[in-house]
Amino acid sequence: MEDKFVILDFETTGCDIYNTPPKEMGYFKSKTWYDPIELALIDLSSGEEYHYFIEPHKDFIVEGKNWATEIHGYEPDKFIKRDDLQNWTDVYSEVQRILTGKTAVAHNAFGFDKLVMEQTCEKYKLLPPLCKWRDTKKEIKQMYPDKPSSQVDVAKWLLDETYEAHSAIEDVRMLAKIFKNINEKPDWIFI
Repeated sequence: MEDKFVILDFETTGCDIYNTPPKEMGYFKSKTWYDPIELALIDLSSGEEYHYFIEPHKDFIVEGKNWATEIHGYEPDKFIKRDDLQNWTDVYSEVQRILTGKTAVAHNAFGFDKLVMEQTCEKYKLLPPLCKWRDTKKEIKQMYPDKPSSQVDVAKWLLDETYEAHSAIEDVRMLAKIFKNINEKPDWIFI
């Protein structure tokens, strides 16, 4: 049976609730990531796109704590007033249905997206989806060790394209193109 792939991207608050010193990379050093605020998926078997804005967990709505606004553009005071926010427990059944039995594909899956999924499910006492994971960042580093591996850079040198990075829906649309390109490359080449 051939794998079915779902491209996935999370955006999170980026709020360092543990006050990790900046020299230690703060938010990324603490690896406390049950704070998704945006999730997008593309089921490559159907072409269907899914896009959710998620109400952040109360632990990450802290007066005087900054979000990663310089990266994703979301300001806490404005974001939490959106009228399209959904609770993680309300969207999760659909997310679980989309991913179960398939392979989730994310750029930095093993360093971020998979952990966000697992920690968020744990925080809300939900079973993570039963799916496999592929990390395109890791694969690209193996395939092209001399090239930069951020998704923005890969889009430029592999596809000669630019896009609105750190918008989850735009990230998955671009990653779908990147994934199709690298997934078509054989593991071996005869000369």
